[in-house]
Parts: sequence; C-alpha cells; structure tokens
Amino acid sequence: MSTQVTMSIDLIYQALYEALNLSDASLQIWMTFTFGLIAAAHLAGDRVGGRTYRLVAGLYALYAATLVVRYFSAAYQILYYQGLLLERGFEPWPVPKPVGVLIGSGTFVLMVGGTIGTLWFVRNIRKEQADRAAQIA
Repeated sequence: MSTQVTMSIDLIYQALYEALNLSDASLQIWMTFTFGLIAAAHLAGDRVGGRTYRLVAGLYALYAATLVVRYFSAAYQILYYQGLLLERGFEPWPVPKPVGVLIGSGTFVLMVGGTIGTLWFVRNIRKEQADRAAQIA
C-alpha cells in the first residue's frame, strides 16, 4: 500500500539548497585533502617509505572517488528538485541551464583531473626522491 505525499514548495526549495550545500561541501573537502596530500608529499616525500606511499595514495584515490560519487548524488538531487519546481510553474533561480551544466561538468572534470594530477605529482615526487637517494648512495 503506497501513499504519495506531495512536497510543499518550501520543502522543495529547502531540499534543493541542501543538495547545493552538499555539492559545495564535497568540492571543499576534496580540495582540502588534495592540498594536504600535495603539501605532505612535497615536505616529507623523502621520509615516506614505499608501502606508506602506496597506502596514502590508495586511500586518497578511494576517498576522492567517494567524493566524486557524492558530488554526482548531490547533482542528481539538484536536477530532481529543479524539475519538481519547474513542473509546478516555479523557476528555481534566474540562471540559464547551460551555466549550471557548465558548472557541474567543470567541477567533475576538476575533481577527476585534479585527483589524477595529484596522484601523478605524488608519484613523481616519490620517484625523484628515490632517484636522488640512489645517486647519493
């Protein structure tokens, strides 16, 4: 027995802005972790063992993937609640749809490309440190 309850406009707007906050928070957390990993690799790259490097890089990659999925979840919610508002004759905000698509896809490219770039940077730092250590020895 399924009963369908209609959401009020206020509740739709509230849910929409919560989804926007979730997408922003995902990006902010990703940026914080990315900066932290880059700084740690730069400052302590020569003192980090291979196993620790692989553990940290693997955990970072896993968490970054989780944040990308979280971002997609929030984006889906945003589109869903926008659709509900449009069905009822309300305009979610006065921003053209292509701008929203550009922001969303740009953020996705930033998160995925930035994660790959960060892992590449950390790998190169580790490799350079190992090459320097081999030359000294």
